[in-house]
Amino acid sequence: MKLRNINRGLVLGGVLALGVVCYTVYDNNQFKTSKPEIEQTMRDYIADLTSANVGSSDKLKSQLTDFVNKHYTDYTTSDNEYASSKSGLLEEINQAEVAAQGGDITSAEYDIKEMSINKSGADGAKVIMIYNVCYDVSKGDPTFLTTNGINTMTSGNYTNSDNYEPSKSSYKAIFSYEYAEFYLLRTSDGWKIATSSDYGYGEDYNFDDNNSDSVADESKAESEIVPDSSLAESSDSAENTDSEGADSVE
Repeated sequence: MKLRNINRGLVLGGVLALGVVCYTVYDNNQFKTSKPEIEQTMRDYIADLTSANVGSSDKLKSQLTDFVNKHYTDYTTSDNEYASSKSGLLEEINQAEVAAQGGDITSAEYDIKEMSINKSGADGAKVIMIYNVCYDVSKGDPTFLTTNGINTMTSGNYTNSDNYEPSKSSYKAIFSYEYAEFYLLRTSDGWKIATSSDYGYGEDYNFDDNNSDSVADESKAESEIVPDSSLAESSDSAENTDSEGADSVE
């Protein structure tokens, strides 16, 4: 009798373990099929973020608010205390003095250099990105939105020219984001961003109107989708997505 009970317990334990393994394999395979959608979500995100910063200051708040509402989902729990959430970004945008900045971003282009996508939790994904943005600024130091919240340009700190006048001089502002981190959730409306953050960025200003340098010229690197090492098979380890160069936003 005891042997029967022991055997029954072993059988039930084996069935349970097999079920967990089968579910894990299924879940991982489902995530792999979601990677192209996640990649496109992030490409759309960077394109829309860049374009949302372009335009006159009187329209900037509404553009940035629409951008956040489109790409972010409500999320209150995060292990990263420095990450930005939907509610936090909306609060920053509402409080930003964009109407008094004395200058506008007239056009922009961006270049996504690298992107890694990995599974995170049952219905989540973690994305790491490296990308550049080049803004054309009419004058002054505009306020603009980044993955980590509202920032203000500091062009006056990057020139020794006696001819530079913040209220009149136009310039290019180039930002290099070497480690931007995103946590995404699968929702009924597709993949949405729960939190976003960047850990420092390179900042440069070009005051020569005749200079044709752009984000596209600085880097011709491929955009690479790096598979999750725990899921990738040997045939997947070389999975790449080619970048077509910088995209312009006007």
